[in-house]
Amino acid sequence: MGKIRHLIYPKKATIKPPSGFTVIELMVVIAIIGIVMALAIPAFSSMQRTMRIRAGTKSAAQNFRHVRERALATGRNYQITQIDSKHYQVTDPDGGVSVINLGHATGGNLQFGTTGGIGVTPPEANIGSPDGDGFDFDSEVLIFQARGASSKGVVYINDGNDNYAIGVNPLGKIRIYHFAGGSWIAL
Repeated sequence: MGKIRHLIYPKKATIKPPSGFTVIELMVVIAIIGIVMALAIPAFSSMQRTMRIRAGTKSAAQNFRHVRERALATGRNYQITQIDSKHYQVTDPDGGVSVINLGHATGGNLQFGTTGGIGVTPPEANIGSPDGDGFDFDSEVLIFQARGASSKGVVYINDGNDNYAIGVNPLGKIRIYHFAGGSWIAL
């Protein structure tokens, strides 16, 4: 009996609403994405610039540590000198020279020196304010001696906005600093 009744009174057909988005809904979503991108891109660019100078400074500091290790391993003195605003060289005891581009691995526009009127220095500095050329060592030469000691001083690095420094103490210990809030902060 149930089958016959179903045939006599068929179910009413239901009309489904169309699925998908309206043009207005799509325009709202696109506008929201545009606003988020407009806010995020400048912040991302600033973060990327900061990471480049930080990575470039860490790379130079790591190179200094490597040179110190070579001096200890060979029992001979090595020297690091600045060539120009973007290059420094490592001279080994036999007179061999390696030229290194500051920030070569990071692609940042890094150079020696500081930006702005910075009147304070990291603890390893030799003079009362950052050196104009960025290399604050006696005779402008960083020397790593055969037993690990070194000349005391600071290398200042900037990208036109941020200032970093690599401090080297007389025992050869190397520290990285960032200038923020009116003082040098060790990283």
